[in-house]
Amino acid sequence: MRKTSLAGLILFFMFLPWQVAWAGPTSGGLLGLLPPEAREGRLTRGGFAVMLAAAANLKVEAAVAKLPRDVPAGRWYAPALQGLWQEGMIYGYPGGALRPEQEITTLEAVILTARVLGLPNEISAPPSELQPGDIPYGFNQYAFFHRQGLLPPGAPGAILTPAAAADWLAAVFGSEIEAKNLMDKCRQALSRRQGIATTGEAVISFHSRPGLPATMELDRLTIRGRISNEVLLPARLRQVAAMELEGRRSLVIEQVAADGNLYRRVTDSAGQPGSGSWQHLQLAPDVPLLMRQQQNLGLPAGIYPHLHYRSLGRYKIAGREVLGISFYTRLNQAGTITDFLPAAALSNTMAAFLDQQGGVIRAFSYWGLIYVDPATLLPARSDLNLVLTFAPASKGRPAPVTAMEMRYRVDKYAYDDIRIDLPVAAAPVK
Repeated sequence: MRKTSLAGLILFFMFLPWQVAWAGPTSGGLLGLLPPEAREGRLTRGGFAVMLAAAANLKVEAAVAKLPRDVPAGRWYAPALQGLWQEGMIYGYPGGALRPEQEITTLEAVILTARVLGLPNEISAPPSELQPGDIPYGFNQYAFFHRQGLLPPGAPGAILTPAAAADWLAAVFGSEIEAKNLMDKCRQALSRRQGIATTGEAVISFHSRPGLPATMELDRLTIRGRISNEVLLPARLRQVAAMELEGRRSLVIEQVAADGNLYRRVTDSAGQPGSGSWQHLQLAPDVPLLMRQQQNLGLPAGIYPHLHYRSLGRYKIAGREVLGISFYTRLNQAGTITDFLPAAALSNTMAAFLDQQGGVIRAFSYWGLIYVDPATLLPARSDLNLVLTFAPASKGRPAPVTAMEMRYRVDKYAYDDIRIDLPVAAAPVK
């Protein structure tokens, strides 16, 4: 696989199409899905499955897989369990039993909901004050929900009540209007800026599907880099990606665009021919389009109707007070990765690799945090995660990749005194 293709993927992974928004559930509506006798006391796994499938607007198709024997076909919770089973969101216990009549814990509810929202078991844990020893299993998914402010009430081992679960699911699959309004104001403040500069860390990693041979090398394939982007209207851009590759190899990709011209320099520690020399390319990126992406916090504008928002309260960053917002969504989409990522992000080699390894993409999910200065309404820090989950099989063959993660954490924003100079010397591409 070409490492420069991965670097391009980091720079451009945000340009994605999205589907029709889901308005979200209500607590009363979810609770009303349960039979009267199941609305009191402690909640069962079957009851939670019913509310979760409805909250996520999960479409249950005709049964294509036989459920375990402990799920009678005629029971009121069977269709919901069937939908979760078909989508690979519920696995059951050793031996295959789903135990639908067993009481559900807070931790189990988080894991099931995380899978529905596009976080597979193999997901990496985000930075958190939680420790793996605090959670008996499912730590990475639990840590993700903790970071996003999405944990339900009670300790991980506590049993959920039907009312508490309904309230929690309505909140998770709904939105807080105050958080949404603050995000809108932040985007409006950014739209008035003529220059935006960001600096942060980017990571791309793959997760192999458990139980398949010859996939361990995918789990070791992690690309890390320090990324900076400067965009200055009307038509200037500078991007620098300093990548850490296998074998202590480093790769620095620099791009400068000005007035329709693009200049690029690739510096490879392996000493490849042409390393460290500027080249004058003929096709420059659309700088106003990239500026609009920056003004949208790095997200495609079409995703905003689909996002869920949560307020995280007040924080201090570099001595100044900021307001935290959590946002996230999952979108199902059939097709291959080349249907959703722009040609600029993929070489033929990269596209062929992802299509061969991943096959059909099952879902995209976005997970982000933004910290906004309440005085200027401009972002001071952000953290974006994109997770691609793949179907278990493609063209009749098991797909070795179960998930692909891309993360970009911006730890520095600047809006003033941005200057982008052209390279001193650049040779035209032959």
